Amino acid sequence: MHYEATLKRQSIAHNLHIIKTTGIPMILLLAIALGLLGCYVLYMSWKQHSTRYALAGWGCLLATLPLLIVALGTEYGVVFALGLPALYVWLGILREQKTQMPSKHIVKADKSIQFNANKLAKNSGYILYHLVLLMVVSSLLVIASLDILPLERPTQLVTGVIILPLVWSGLSFWHLSCENKRNPLIFSIFVSLASSLYLFV
Repeated sequence: MHYEATLKRQSIAHNLHIIKTTGIPMILLLAIALGLLGCYVLYMSWKQHSTRYALAGWGCLLATLPLLIVALGTEYGVVFALGLPALYVWLGILREQKTQMPSKHIVKADKSIQFNANKLAKNSGYILYHLVLLMVVSSLLVIASLDILPLERPTQLVTGVIILPLVWSGLSFWHLSCENKRNPLIFSIFVSLASSLYLFV
């Protein structure tokens, strides 16, 4: 009886080893493929101004999170799930750069410089919103989100340093690409209030 139990444990351990050595690479490949697909669909949503493509792209990117957590663990899975899209985006940037190469012969039009107070105030407001306010909103959101996750303090700091620029640039890109500027503004206000209540109250 003891011999049979030992054989059963060895068989289970052997099967788990096979699953670990063959399953984890497959999960990682699936996560990378989903991430690339999600970024491509988001790129197409930007080209075609399609909300359905945008939702599908974000859905693919979110689906990579549990896969990477299963393959790499909670800490590394979260970091890679948030960091890899920043690498995938460069594929779209390079492709867009190739399709929009500037002409070698550029004719510069003579334009007189005119001072426009309204335009100056509007651009100054954009700079203040994107560089200062969204930085504060992103910091609050990242700190509150990482505090909820079961991560150690050093891991939270490292993860925060990695994902803060991603969240900041994502909010800024959403505001610039969205026709209705009120939606990202309301979201930023809600996120900052919720994060502040969680952290300070």
